[in-house]
Amino acid sequence: MLKMWQGIVCSLALCLLGLAGSGLGNNLAGYEGYTKYTVQHGDENAFRYMVDLQTNDAELDFWLLTRNSSVLTVSPRRKAQFETRLSNLGVSYQMQPLMELMAALQANSSFAEEEYEECQQEDCVEAEQPRRRSRRQARGFFSHYPRYHEVLSFMSGLAARYPQYCRYESLGRSNEGRHIAALSISLNSRVRHRRVAYIQAAAHGREWITTQTVLYLAYELLSNLRAFQRVLQDVEVFLVPLVNPDGYEYTHTSDRFWRKNRHRYAGHACSGVDINRNFGNHWNYQGASQNLCSEVYSGTAPNSEPETSAVVRYLEFNRHRVKLSLDVHSFGKFIFYPYGYAKNTVPPTVGTLRSVALRAANQIGKYRGTRYTTGTSASILYEASGSLDDYAYGNLGIPLSYTLELPGDEFHVPAHDIIHVCKETFAGFIEFIRHVSLY
Repeated sequence: MLKMWQGIVCSLALCLLGLAGSGLGNNLAGYEGYTKYTVQHGDENAFRYMVDLQTNDAELDFWLLTRNSSVLTVSPRRKAQFETRLSNLGVSYQMQPLMELMAALQANSSFAEEEYEECQQEDCVEAEQPRRRSRRQARGFFSHYPRYHEVLSFMSGLAARYPQYCRYESLGRSNEGRHIAALSISLNSRVRHRRVAYIQAAAHGREWITTQTVLYLAYELLSNLRAFQRVLQDVEVFLVPLVNPDGYEYTHTSDRFWRKNRHRYAGHACSGVDINRNFGNHWNYQGASQNLCSEVYSGTAPNSEPETSAVVRYLEFNRHRVKLSLDVHSFGKFIFYPYGYAKNTVPPTVGTLRSVALRAANQIGKYRGTRYTTGTSASILYEASGSLDDYAYGNLGIPLSYTLELPGDEFHVPAHDIIHVCKETFAGFIEFIRHVSLY
């Protein structure tokens, strides 16, 4: 009897993490014993200590770092040392076993399918059934986190269904040879429009929710073109949902919390470059590292990575058409505008940048009350150079340049909440795109 029960019963964490399709199995191997810390900074000394750890200590993984608080994970080997240092600084903190957190998130990730129930066959007008069925299938796509091949299939499917309004293309290939796929959406895909709204996501592999929000934008625009004709008037929306496809896929197969790309260096155990520190504006100046093992390793040179250079090529070639550059990240509920490389450096058009950010934040909040904070990342978080928003604005003169940090308390937004994050973010995207027509 005992053996029978041993065969049936397993720990909650292992059962939950082993569920098929969860994306939370082998990619958590090696994280046993890790602890998530939420630290409240008591003063500037504590904040500076955390910034130094993020930049120079490769054994700690920061999920969020603001001037007031930090969220990070610590290995069991460093746990005692880290807590001693926090005690010496006199700061307060909360902690939670990482595997317990991930198990709880998975338990809350069942998707309420009934939310998208369609009418029964006998209740539907026959002509409406194919359209309803297609819409339900597409909405179902936003009930989970797709793999790389699913993302490309969804994108090519949209282009095939709406060939007059949507073009599917590749900006180039990643370190491991994957396509950096893009969608161009406009009222006429054969016309070169005067204005472009460029939006990218998943520069950091672990930020799965970002890809879904950009794909949802594409889906909603194409499904409701009549409703968005004024928004799209003489505007091309150019979307890159997976800037870092290698890192994204690696988080599904091997390491859920991988941040960088997958650039391997001969003779070195550590790998990867932080794409959001690799752009050529004040490269490696602040908040970046030349330690190859660091989470914020900035690479060997500005724009050194194929993923970064693919984005740079597109933006430079279209620099006179692109009026909006929007880089979608997770998490924190922030809308950042330049400059991020230095706290007291303010762009000449800060009034416009702030006004548009506040309008977008207001539109996002209308869906379910989510409140975003707006400002420069240097003033709200910490100084960090080599980001896309600084590069697009400072080097290319793109007038509307932003980084969006989506809501959540960790990277893994529960599956049942994906659609809601997509819907509220969609309202913000549309507000940003509306302002493109002013340039």
